[in-house]
Amino acid sequence: MNMEDCIYKTTCRVCEGSDLVEVLNLGSTPPANAYLSREDLDKPEKSFPLVLYFCKTCSLAQLRHVVNPEILFKGYHFLTSASTPSVLHFKEYAEKAIIPLITSPKDLVIDIGGNDGVLLNYIKDKARVLNVDPADNLASISEEKGVPFYPAFFTSQTADELLEKFGKAKVVTANNVFAHTDPIRDVFKGVAKLIGEDGTFIFEVHWAKHLVDESAFDQIYHEHLCFYSLHALKVLVEATGMQIFDVEIVQAQGQSLRVYAAKSRAPSSNVERILAEEKVAGLTDEATYHAFAQHVEENKKKVVALLKELKSKGKKIVGYGAPAKSNTLLNYYGVGKETLEYLTDTTTLKQGLYSPGTHIPIVSPEKLLTDTPDYILLLAWNFKDAILEKEQALRERGIKFIIPVGNVTIV
Repeated sequence: MNMEDCIYKTTCRVCEGSDLVEVLNLGSTPPANAYLSREDLDKPEKSFPLVLYFCKTCSLAQLRHVVNPEILFKGYHFLTSASTPSVLHFKEYAEKAIIPLITSPKDLVIDIGGNDGVLLNYIKDKARVLNVDPADNLASISEEKGVPFYPAFFTSQTADELLEKFGKAKVVTANNVFAHTDPIRDVFKGVAKLIGEDGTFIFEVHWAKHLVDESAFDQIYHEHLCFYSLHALKVLVEATGMQIFDVEIVQAQGQSLRVYAAKSRAPSSNVERILAEEKVAGLTDEATYHAFAQHVEENKKKVVALLKELKSKGKKIVGYGAPAKSNTLLNYYGVGKETLEYLTDTTTLKQGLYSPGTHIPIVSPEKLLTDTPDYILLLAWNFKDAILEKEQALRERGIKFIIPVGNVTIV
């Protein structure tokens, strides 16, 4: 393993302690967003260890192998706007959480890792906005929406540059980006500078409780370095001079925490309530994560046996959705093009490419109408309800969906 491509962390990225234990080893896999062109198929693929650890000091679940972000994020293929549930989520988020904090059109709202500008698109008419994101291929898409783009990995040094150019921010947001970020403390220090004494920091992270409850191991890939509990976030936020004053559970990415932090605001009762809920769920206990790993292994056996049985009966099977997390599942389960004839995805950037490691072709969902399967492996299972409703016509024709995570079911 080339050290320039991947480093191994010896300490916890939140509390900086060294009491970390291995809980789930998913083997060595290519980066989940390293989709391949036809020309790439015969070239060697880089792969890196994918192993989950638990910090016994602050309860953060995390990866210790950190792949160079230049490998992971340049030419990023995920467009938030391609996902209708995500667009609706960010519209509600803007209206409920951010716009009420804006008091003047001169206020500045900064979105860290704002992708194609979808959240700020709902705020740009109310305040000054700025999308800070390293994926420079998204700049034109963001700016076409009227959302200015600042191409950078956010650090405390970036915060100093932004302060000099744009001044303090009334609101800083960051959604589903802190799972990706290393070192994380430096980012929070930068945010603390940007919001000053009276600004607000709002961020969403995938909740470790959902990972454990649903056995949602496919959320684990090299881009996702951390799986946060509120316990771990409290340590992180307070270490950088802020405090959490409110938190809510939102149904994004399965289940996420939307966390509100500032320099000095009294915490709502929600904070203690969710901390208590985490204690009951065992999120501060190592044993919980070992039980999670055991369930993941059992699910793998069930799904692999089911697919093998269906193929032996001559059934045609395809995959629905080619999100990054599907590549963790396909590589760990050992499911490739001999099992799934194709994957569908609405993201046009992915269509015509192949899944990393397993080399399954990715096509437009329209192919389901002309090359119809018997079974569909629902890889975008976190949008299960919306997808099953959307594809009611296929289901009425007798096509079955397989839910491969949580409780393995055929619907």
